[in-house]
Amino acid sequence: MAENAGTKRKIWERLKDTYRISILDDENLEEIGSYNVSLLNFYIFISVIAMLLSLLVISFIVFTPVKRLIPGYGDISDNRKFIELSRKVEELEQELVASETYTQGLKNLLSGGDLLSEGSAKDKNDKSANAKQRLTDSDIEDTKRAKGLNYLRFITPVRGTISATYKPDVGHYGIDIVAPKNSPVKSIMDGVVISADWSVKSGNTLIIQHDKSIVSSYKHLSVMFVKAGDIVKTGEVIAIIGNSGELTSGPHLHFELWYGGRSVNPQNLINFNN
Repeated sequence: MAENAGTKRKIWERLKDTYRISILDDENLEEIGSYNVSLLNFYIFISVIAMLLSLLVISFIVFTPVKRLIPGYGDISDNRKFIELSRKVEELEQELVASETYTQGLKNLLSGGDLLSEGSAKDKNDKSANAKQRLTDSDIEDTKRAKGLNYLRFITPVRGTISATYKPDVGHYGIDIVAPKNSPVKSIMDGVVISADWSVKSGNTLIIQHDKSIVSSYKHLSVMFVKAGDIVKTGEVIAIIGNSGELTSGPHLHFELWYGGRSVNPQNLINFNN
């Protein structure tokens, strides 16, 4: 044990021993300069030089574009071009989904009957066609209990007083809600506007295609804030209640809800009371 301690002490003393380094002229051996240095100082000097060189190399890599040449270095998501391309791809995906939903909505609109028709006054030539579109009590009950609607939450488009209830047997496929003038009308769910048009009977009318083959229709609007092809969010203000069209006697909203091409009584799913 004492021998080991002596050996360690001897090594430490050797590290502190001072050595003289002389620089001589090769022709006449004249001493140009001399330096006193110990092994300990030499090792410290070498270590400091190595540390400085390491810091210099690391800084050069981190703060210059050279780092992009090193495989696996950095996060590619930090690259501006990559972020821009990702954003454009996301926008294209959203536009594609909206286009598909818009197309599907038009198909449902064509196959599910005329959503813009309202009122009981029909021409003789239309009676046979409307008879085919009218639902029996059994069909309405089946639609009401449809599993796809049981767990969905709908936003109230506008709160007010129900002035006309759902009566599909006389061609009234929705309900009329009387509300104060300039009341905002909201989208009941996320969806895509498949129609934003004006007709003589219904005035300004919006039709929105939602998920699960659900379509909502808003009629007699005074102002529409969206157009065909727009994506709307749940609760987004899409229009202002109005009195446009022939089949109206004052500011109100005629609201229709369709599921799988069949009309549904909105009062069974949405609370319209103030």
